[in-house]
Amino acid sequence: MKINAKNYKSNELFKFIRQGLNLTQEELAKKISVSKSSIEKYEYGTVNFTFETLIKIANTFDIDIIIEKKK
Repeated sequence: MKINAKNYKSNELFKFIRQGLNLTQEELAKKISVSKSSIEKYEYGTVNFTFETLIKIANTFDIDIIIEKKK
């Protein structure tokens, strides 16, 4: 799965990542040691997730997060 972040809001990206991993909110929450309500808030956009949370997901599921400068 490859997502171009500039086309989406951060909460949409978070949800796409979870769905791409085929996990429920509860499953993701357990695997990265946060509450299900935190996942809900990230996906609804009421709370912003931290870069640390994104790194936890990347490390837990062995996925890459690539930040590239536009050409």
